[in-house]
Amino acid sequence: MFSFTLLTVTQTSHSFGRSIFLAASLIATNALAQLSVTEVHSNQTVGSNPPAHADWWELSNYGTTSVDLTGWIFNDTTGGTTNGSVILPALILGPGESAIFVEGLEPSQFRSWWGPNLMETVTVVTYTATSIGLSSTGDGIRLWRSGSDSSASPVVTVDFGASGTNTQSFVPDSLTGLMTARSAIGKGGAWASNETADGGSPGVKPASIPLSVLSLTRGQAVNPGDSFELVIEAAGLPRPRYQWRQSGINITGATESRLRLSSFDVSKVGVYTVALDNGLESRLSEPVELQLSEKPAAPIFTKVLTNTTLFAGANLTWEVVATGVPQPQYAWFVDGVAVTGQNGETFNLGVVKSDRGGVYTVVASNGLGAVTNSAVLTVLGRPDIRITEVSNARTVLDPGFIDRNGFGPEDWWELTSFAPVPALLTGWRFDDNSASLAAALVVTQTNLFIAPGESVIFVERLTPEQFRQWWGTNELPVGLKIITYTGSGIGLSSAGDGLRLWNASSMVNSDTIAAVDFPAGEPGVSFNYLPETGVFGSLSVLGINGVYQAPGTLAGVPELGSPGRIGSQPAVRPPVPPFLTVGLEVNTLSLRFSGEMGRTYRLQRQGIGTTAWETVESPIKPLLNGATLFSYRLPSDLGGALFRVIAE
Repeated sequence: MFSFTLLTVTQTSHSFGRSIFLAASLIATNALAQLSVTEVHSNQTVGSNPPAHADWWELSNYGTTSVDLTGWIFNDTTGGTTNGSVILPALILGPGESAIFVEGLEPSQFRSWWGPNLMETVTVVTYTATSIGLSSTGDGIRLWRSGSDSSASPVVTVDFGASGTNTQSFVPDSLTGLMTARSAIGKGGAWASNETADGGSPGVKPASIPLSVLSLTRGQAVNPGDSFELVIEAAGLPRPRYQWRQSGINITGATESRLRLSSFDVSKVGVYTVALDNGLESRLSEPVELQLSEKPAAPIFTKVLTNTTLFAGANLTWEVVATGVPQPQYAWFVDGVAVTGQNGETFNLGVVKSDRGGVYTVVASNGLGAVTNSAVLTVLGRPDIRITEVSNARTVLDPGFIDRNGFGPEDWWELTSFAPVPALLTGWRFDDNSASLAAALVVTQTNLFIAPGESVIFVERLTPEQFRQWWGTNELPVGLKIITYTGSGIGLSSAGDGLRLWNASSMVNSDTIAAVDFPAGEPGVSFNYLPETGVFGSLSVLGINGVYQAPGTLAGVPELGSPGRIGSQPAVRPPVPPFLTVGLEVNTLSLRFSGEMGRTYRLQRQGIGTTAWETVESPIKPLLNGATLFSYRLPSDLGGALFRVIAE
C-alpha cells in the first residue's frame, strides 16, 4: 500500500504547491470504471476549528491496478471541465486505496479534525475553489480524465440529496450502492470526529456490491410522435457505467441511466438492452421491446395545467402533454381568445405583468377528437414584504464576547412576508441608506423562497450556526432561515442609517420593495416592528412582542431582539386587495378574484344612479391556492350595476 504526504491543488491552475511524484510500475489507464466516490461530507458542524465550509469527499479504487489521476479534473454538478473546475496534482491511487479531497483545510488540520481513527496511510488532498461548493441542499461530483473538455463524459458521476442539518456524511447504500445512506457512528467503520459533532468514515472503503438490475422500463407500443423514456435502476459498487443498445448496436452518447426517445417513429422500433460495467464485472439487462402503435386514438392529457397564483414580475411557462394517434395539435386561448403563434406543448409568458391574469385554456386535437384543459392564473401586485427588525448597534459592553463565542457580534436584519403566496428572494438586492442599485448586494442563494408569514434573517459575515449560538438555538424558531452576506458597500451605522430592498427586476433606485430608516440607537438593542400598528422603528423592549436577551451575551449586558419571531406573533395584517376579473354570459356573471386563505369576502353591487352598496354574496372563502371562481346570476331587472369585493 502506498503512503502519501501533503498534496495541495488550486482551482483551474497548473501551478501546484509541493507535490510528490511516485515511481510505480502498475499504473493503468483503462481500468477507470473501478473508481467510485464512496463518501461525501457536505454539511459540517461549524466551529472555530476547523474553519467553516470544510466540504470533503472520498474516491476509492476497487481494482487490482493503480490509476494515475495526475491532471484529472473535477467539479460539482455545474461548470463542467472549465468553469470553476479543479485540476488534480500528481497523484496515483493504488489498488484498494482511498483518497480524501477536502476544501480549504490542510491535511494536518483534517487529521486533527477526524482524530486518531483516520489512518496515516490515507492520502488527504487539499483543494481551493471559488465556484465549487458541495451544497447542503443537494449536489453532485463529476470527475474527468486529464485533458477532457466539457463534451466528454465524466469517468465518475455521483449525486447526493439535501443534508439539511444532518452533519453525518453520505455513504453508499449497502444494497444498491447509490449515495443515499448516511454514516452511522459505530457502523461501517464510522466514528465521531475529534473536534466537532460530525460523523463519518474517511479512508474506510466500503465493500463492493455485485451488479444487478433493480428495475427496468417494460416494453410497450408507443404512439407515433410521442416522447418515451427508458429507465434502468441498477445496484453495484463501484457504480455501473451504462451503454444503451438498440437491436444489439450501441447508441452513440446513450451512457446514462435514462434514455429519452423523442418523436417516436419506425426508426426507434426495436429491442433495447443496457450493458452494465463497473470494472469488476459486466452484465447485460433483459431486453425491452418497443413497437409503434398503429391503432388510432383520440387525444388525452397526461400532464395538465393547474391554477397558479404569483406576483407580477415572476416568470411563468405553461406546459401540457397530450398523447394520441395521430399526434395531437395544440391551440392556446386566454379568456376564450385564441393566442396567435402558440401551437406547442408549452406557452412561455416570460415576465408576467399584472394584466396577464385570466383563464388559460389549451385544446389538444387530432382527427378523432379534442380535449380541453383550463387553469386560472392570478397575478398579484407587488408583494407585501417588510423589513421588520434591524440590529445595527453591536455589543460594546461585553468585552468577553469574542473569547466566549469565538466570533464577534455583527449587524443583522429581518425580512417578513405579509403576502398571501410565497415569493422568490433569489436575485433580490439590498443596500444601506445610500440606496444605490449599483452598490447593492445580491441575494445569490438559489430557490430562496419566503412563505406567507415567514421571517428570514440576514446577518453580516456570521454563519447561521454562529448566529444561532449567539441568539440561542432553543429561542429561535425552528427552521428559521439565516442568510450570511458580506460586502464593503454596506454597513449599518450605529449613528443612524437605513435599508433599501429591491426585487430582481427593479431598474431604478427608487423602485424599492421595502425601505426603512432609523436614527442612532442604544448599544445592543434592535429597532423593531409593532404588529398592532404595522410601524417599524421602535426600540425593542424585553418581554414585549417576543423580545428576549441573547444567550450568547452576558446577563445584564443589553442584547435585545426578537429574530424570526414576528411571523409567530398574532399580528393584524392588512388584507391584500383582491385582483378582480368579471365576465358576462347571457345573464350569468362569472367573477374571479384572488384572496388570502383564512379571510372571507363579500360581493357587493351598486345600482346605476345610486350611492348605496348592497351585499349580494357573503361569505366567500378562497380556495387552497388563493384563486376563487364563482358565478352570480343577475336579476332580470338589474338594468346595470357596479360590483366590488370587500375583504373582511
